[in-house]
Amino acid sequence: MRVIVCFDTLNSGDRMKTSVSTLPFIKTAACPASATLLSFRAGSASAKVAMQVKEHLESCDFCDAESRLLAHHKAGRKGLKTPEIPMNLRILAEAILARR
Repeated sequence: MRVIVCFDTLNSGDRMKTSVSTLPFIKTAACPASATLLSFRAGSASAKVAMQVKEHLESCDFCDAESRLLAHHKAGRKGLKTPEIPMNLRILAEAILARR
């Protein structure tokens, strides 16, 4: 969870005001797909995509953690196809993400 602490400007003798907000540790609709993170980690993403992913990772703890986890991914299993997400699960996930 990313914690943001803001400090207001102080005049001499004034008390400091602080505010704290937290960003949730979740993947959002704005986050790149795991396959995109894998291609970024492998260095096979286009320059434009790599720049977008790099900028996103600087502000998203969830994707940064996922990217670090994907660094341990072993590529090269030929003949295996990633299964499609079931349609009812896809509709549910899109509805949940749309509410955010």
